[in-house]
Amino acid sequence: MTCALNINVIGIYRSFWTAFGIFLLASCVSGCASFREVKAFAALSSEAASYEELTRDYVAAPDRRKQYQPEKFHGELEAQKMRREAQRASLDLLQQTVTDYMQGLANLASGNTHTYDKSLKELSTNLSRATLLTSEEKEAVGALSTLLARAITAGYRLHELRRLVRDANQPLQHVIQAMRKIVEKGMIADLQVEAALLGRYYDNFMYAPDSPMEPVAMALAREARTESLGRVNNRIRSAQSYIAVLDKIASGHQYLYEYREKIGSNELDEQFKPYVADLRMAFRGLLDVLH
Repeated sequence: MTCALNINVIGIYRSFWTAFGIFLLASCVSGCASFREVKAFAALSSEAASYEELTRDYVAAPDRRKQYQPEKFHGELEAQKMRREAQRASLDLLQQTVTDYMQGLANLASGNTHTYDKSLKELSTNLSRATLLTSEEKEAVGALSTLLARAITAGYRLHELRRLVRDANQPLQHVIQAMRKIVEKGMIADLQVEAALLGRYYDNFMYAPDSPMEPVAMALAREARTESLGRVNNRIRSAQSYIAVLDKIASGHQYLYEYREKIGSNELDEQFKPYVADLRMAFRGLLDVLH
């Protein structure tokens, strides 16, 4: 009887120390993992992607044009503004999706996991308002939001970080491409038209046959032309800088995807530093244009 009891006790102790050893090993793997550069990249991406000035400027552009387009065009400009107000839902949704994803990635890398349901609660409504997006782009938005919600509520963050980066890369690249297309094909192209209209407005004023050749008036007109075109060109540079930021976010996440099995290692931290530095420089370039 005593012998059997001793055997049971020994077995219990062995089971305890085996379980405790496994726990320590798992804690060591998770605790010693380095997510420093992933966290820095994700936090920086979240801040940079949320740049809203482009959207506000795009919607406000028709009002600016009323100052130098004939009144007969004002009705069309007002209709254009209303269309852009409707399109704004699409632009905002894309930006918010990338911002939320990157913030969630940063939180996961920091260990600040919590239940995430903000995007999912309003996702259906926001997608129905996003009339500018194709069905494939809407699917990418939905997939990214759903993957984020699943990953943040899971337990083991090293596993979930790798899994999230693996599954989210394709929809993220699709969403960023949609943002890039709108900025390049929509906003920049529109600003280039605005620059041409603005230049023509001042040229018609200064060089019309019945325009007075008074030197002071001509000098003021040339100064006003330069300043007005300078503001539009600055908006174009801002949009181009934002595209550069999006490209850096896309390439950085693509690298994480390709080397996802190394996430958590010091080796990846070192190799990923240039991507973080490139994104930081691109974002600084955007902020410099604004100032």
